[in-house]
Amino acid sequence: MGVKFPWAIKRFVRTIAATAMAFSCLALPFSAYANGDYKLAPYTRLRLTVLEWIASRGEYREWTALNGEYVVSDSGTVLLPLIGTMEIAALDASSAATEISKRIQKATGLVTMPNVAVQVVEYPAIFLVGNVERPGEYRFRPGLTVLQAVALAGGRYRPREEARTVEQIQYLGELQSVHGEMVRTLARVARLKAEVAGTTEIQFPSDLSELADGTSIQSITAEERAIFDTQSNGLKRQLANLDELRALFASEIEVLQEKVAGQEKQIKLMDAELETVKPLVERGIATTSRQSDLQRIITTLQADRLDQVTAIMRARQNISQASRDAQNLVNLRQTTATTELQTAQAALDQLKIRQDTAERLLVAAGSILSGKAKPGEKQEPDLVFTITRATTAEPIEIAANEDTVLVPGDVVRAALNVRFSKKTAGNNPEMPPEPGTPASLPVPLNAAAAQVKTTQ
Repeated sequence: MGVKFPWAIKRFVRTIAATAMAFSCLALPFSAYANGDYKLAPYTRLRLTVLEWIASRGEYREWTALNGEYVVSDSGTVLLPLIGTMEIAALDASSAATEISKRIQKATGLVTMPNVAVQVVEYPAIFLVGNVERPGEYRFRPGLTVLQAVALAGGRYRPREEARTVEQIQYLGELQSVHGEMVRTLARVARLKAEVAGTTEIQFPSDLSELADGTSIQSITAEERAIFDTQSNGLKRQLANLDELRALFASEIEVLQEKVAGQEKQIKLMDAELETVKPLVERGIATTSRQSDLQRIITTLQADRLDQVTAIMRARQNISQASRDAQNLVNLRQTTATTELQTAQAALDQLKIRQDTAERLLVAAGSILSGKAKPGEKQEPDLVFTITRATTAEPIEIAANEDTVLVPGDVVRAALNVRFSKKTAGNNPEMPPEPGTPASLPVPLNAAAAQVKTTQ
């Protein structure tokens, strides 16, 4: 016995140490969870260790039939020998160990419950999708953050050099096209504003040089000035013709008024002569035909006077019509210019959207908008993250950042958040953009072309 006793003691100590180690390992994976309250979700891989204390021998005995690794099914159950199928998804490791111990005691009729340890060997995976280098499924570990998960996936996605160069050229071509259209539209808007206001000069925006080279700007502004001068001169000619027409009618009225005045004098003379002839006719000194002739002359003169008065009224009507025509010409031109201005403003808004989109795509493709970054400003877009997390009811979406701690089964979506700090060219300087809204950066054609060369 003296020989066997030390051996038994050593075996007992080794068994106790092994058991202590098994239970200590149970707590290690749960350091990231408060009080080890991680629920054994589906697809969790477990290691089950069952030990029974044999008092007569003074040692622990392993239940090799039960010991081993098990995976929680998608329905939240696990199939164990002796026990059968057991609901486990709502339990943490400690609670599961206690429940398994009770069921083993009940199934085997043991006087005391066996010692059961449940250790999480492998957690359910997490998934990364979106703008990362290698989207897919990754192994979870406690305390894993979004930034660490992105690092596992190789970081943010960056196109290969050849593909990136092709994309940059495509987006740069689109941006240059948009800038050319914006210069024309801004010049057209300036010309139409001048027409609506009735001014004689066009005030072109001072920042057109940020969108195109000087030669193109001079050509476009010259075209708009030519259109402005042509339409202005055409309107002036029409108004001058109407002024001449009014002057002619006014001269005609003066002549007709002189005729009416002369006829008034003749009628008065004829009336006086008729008054002289009437007594002579009554006394038989003058003939009746003389009196009748005078009456006919007076009637004819009165009718001519009425014709002249009618002609004067008609000439005055023509003057009024000419004035109305002149005002209608001015109103029609202003109405047409206002309608064209609204259409041009709508087209400019669409161009700003296209410019903003092209700039975002250009930056996302790895290009830097030359000369537009402020000191300390990031040269590439940030990643924004959302997490889709399973719950007992239904999956929910959570806004996240780089420091957000993940839980098993999370689906992390990474997306580019391209924002610019300056306003789009052509914006009203008195109307700053709303806080938090993206603004566009105009890129000069020569600077943008140089940027593509440097990236190659």
